[in-house]
Amino acid sequence: MEGRVPPAGGDETDANPQVGRLQPPPPPPPIPPPPLAYHAETYVIQVPKDQIYRIPPPENALIAERYRAPSMQKKKAARPCSFCLLVIGLILIILALIGIAITALSFAFNPKAPTFSVVQVIAKNPKSSPHKHSQPAYDISLRVNNPNDFMGIYYRTGGVATLSFKSKKFAKGKFPRLYQDLKKSTKIKVVLKGSSATLPHQIEKSMKDKKSKLPIMLALNVKFQLKMKLGTMKTWIIDTQVACKFKVSKLGVGSRILWQKCQTEFES
Repeated sequence: MEGRVPPAGGDETDANPQVGRLQPPPPPPPIPPPPLAYHAETYVIQVPKDQIYRIPPPENALIAERYRAPSMQKKKAARPCSFCLLVIGLILIILALIGIAITALSFAFNPKAPTFSVVQVIAKNPKSSPHKHSQPAYDISLRVNNPNDFMGIYYRTGGVATLSFKSKKFAKGKFPRLYQDLKKSTKIKVVLKGSSATLPHQIEKSMKDKKSKLPIMLALNVKFQLKMKLGTMKTWIIDTQVACKFKVSKLGVGSRILWQKCQTEFES
């Protein structure tokens, strides 16, 4: 028997149309290969033996010390400055609190100015002096009263007193420094020396004529600074002025104050 031979040049599809229908779909396109990964490489570095150190060279320590020194100096400098600022701040706070307390207490207790009165005025002629025109001295006794119930008074150094006749000053002296406790009355003496100006005629006549009964009107002005003391604390400096007008029987031993008016004011 002879086998069947497919026709030449023929296609299996043409011979059997069902074969083409059963043929599988074409394969999908190939997946692109992944990008080439980075491969680490190893390098060999050759160093001469004379440059290999098991211990860092001393130059490295010097370099490190140079970089470290400025920062250490800054830290050391910053510590004293911060401490000084802290101390100054504390001092300022304490002073502010003390000032506030003194101010509050001062306003609460309402400090009063001291009162003055003239007790006696005596003129002293210079007995033995090489100068013909030597001026006399005047001893004025004053009584000072502190009217405050809770405050003492410090009269500071530097006070000045002047004696005038008809608005003409003819003697000047210093007001003494003293402390006066609360509700105390003190008698003090102020010594005034005559100025180089010509002595008023009535003053000179009253000094020379012991039998003169002509009263003289004089004016005493005193300027000084004081501080009020409340317990252990003191107030600020207060400028004070005293003006006294008085009539004296004569300028000599046995003189009497016939009339007077004194006024004390705190200057703003």
